[in-house]
Order: sequence, then C-alpha cells, then structure tokens
Amino acid sequence: MGAGILPTCIYKNKLYFLFGKEHDYCDTPGWSDFGGGTDDKETYLQTAIREGGEELTGFLGSDAELSKMLKKYGTFHIEHKSDGHSMYRMHIFPLEYDPALPHYYNNNQRFLQNHLDASIIKKTKIFEKAEIRWICIDNILAMKKKFRSYFQNIAQEIYEKRNEILKFIKRAQPLHKNNKNNKNKTRKYRT
Repeated sequence: MGAGILPTCIYKNKLYFLFGKEHDYCDTPGWSDFGGGTDDKETYLQTAIREGGEELTGFLGSDAELSKMLKKYGTFHIEHKSDGHSMYRMHIFPLEYDPALPHYYNNNQRFLQNHLDASIIKKTKIFEKAEIRWICIDNILAMKKKFRSYFQNIAQEIYEKRNEILKFIKRAQPLHKNNKNNKNKTRKYRT
C-alpha cells in the first residue's frame, strides 16, 4: 500500500501538474508524484502527507499545513494497482500556480547536493527529488518514457482522466484563490 500527492493548477486554461524528478542515485530514475509506501498503520492520506512533506522538503509547508490544505480543498484520487503490488492512491489537489516555486526548490536542491557527501544524499529521504517542474497535461504522453517505470501507467491514467481532473480543479481552485485573497486583505504588516 502506498500513496502520494500531486499539486495541480490551471494556468493559461490548461492543467499543470507539479512533478518531481528523482536524484541521480535512485534505482528507478525519472519523474513522478511525491509519494511512497506506508509506514505501520498509516492511512492513504497520512502516507501521502508524510511522503509529500519529505519529498518536497517542506516547500508546501509542514505536514500539519499540508494536511489542512488537502482536507480543506479535497483531493481527486487516482488509484492504481500494478502487477503484483498493492494499491497506490495518488491525491491530486489544487495549488495556485507559482512559476518561481520550481526555481527556488531546484536552486536549493542543487546547492545542498553540491555541498553534501553523496552518502548523505543516497540515505536521506529529503533528497529524493533533485528537481521539480510544472508539466502541462498536453506534454504528459510525449514524455511518458521520462516518468519512472512504475509511474508510466499512472501518467497515462492522469491523461485519460484529464477532463474529470479539470472539473475538480475548477471547482476547488476558486475556493483556494478567494481564501488566499481574503487572508491577505486582513494580514497586518509591521513597518
């Protein structure tokens, strides 16, 4: 049993997904969501939150903040069972498009990975993703072979369910934007 998260937005009227690329030492290289196997008696959602927090190194907030975000706006599930493996549930959720997010994450990862011993990078969970990128739905099939081998069929499912995902994100994204705007209007700044 395993689970992951996949931040998703609508940008220029197209679906975009925030994918992560495994570091150079990974035995199954390529792009995928932010997820992994369950620990002990975790639920799918608990696994997705923990794995998402680890693999994004807190760039979307703490586990508590990520949990609150996923519960507040809801998630669209893609469940996949591959040959001989247990069920994997991906939690697709709305995240406002931020073109700078990959830039900051990637710069931070490059810096850390250039300054740390390779053994630390290989063993530490927070270095699983060397790079993140917003990828448009239109490019999913063309880059299918660039996804991790186990994730290629899931990428196909994402593409096949694109209309359902689009409807879900359209319903959830206005709530996300309105909430953010309201929060900013009431924030007090010190001068």
